[in-house]
Amino acid sequence: MRLAALSTTIIAAALAGCQAFAPEPDIATLPHAAVTDSHVDVTADRIDTFRVLEVDGRRVLELGDQPIKKIGHDFSYLLAAGRPVRVEVEALASYNNTMRRMFWDPMHVQGVIQFVPAADAKYVVHGAVTPELSTVWIENDATHEVVGAKVSAVGRGAPAPADAPADAAPAAPTLRSGGA
Repeated sequence: MRLAALSTTIIAAALAGCQAFAPEPDIATLPHAAVTDSHVDVTADRIDTFRVLEVDGRRVLELGDQPIKKIGHDFSYLLAAGRPVRVEVEALASYNNTMRRMFWDPMHVQGVIQFVPAADAKYVVHGAVTPELSTVWIENDATHEVVGAKVSAVGRGAPAPADAPADAAPAAPTLRSGGA
C-alpha cells in the first residue's frame, strides 16, 4: 500500500514539473521573418560559405550532421519578429580537395549579430573571405540594408603595420611568467 502511494506521489510531482516547462510556441504560428545561408562558387575547388550556426542560443547546424557536407547548400531558419534575436554566423572558404582543406589557410570568421527582424522580412547571410580580412554580415534581401553589425577577422595574409619596416623580421613572442 505504501509503495502505491509513493509511486502516485512521484508521478504527480513529475507531471507538475512537466507543466512548469511548457514548450516554446512554434515560431511559424507567430509573426516571423526568415534568414537564409548563402554561398559563392569561387573556383571549381573553392566554395565560400556564409551560414547560420545558432539562433538565440539554439544550435541549428548540428555537429553530428557533418557540417562539411552542408557547405554550398543554403538553408533557411525562422526568426521571431519584433524582438531582438541573436544569430551566430560564420563565413569560411572551403576546398573540395581534402588535403587543401586540412592544411591551407581556412580564411574563417565567426561571431554573433544581434538585430530586430521585421515581420515577413527575408534576410540573407553574406560575406567576403580573403587571406587579408574575412567579414560576415546579415542583410535585408529586399533592400540590401545591413542589419546589426558586421563581424570581421584579420587573416594571416594581412599586411604588416604601417610603422614597421618592410624588411624587418617578425618580432619573437615575449614569454612572461605570472610572478613578474
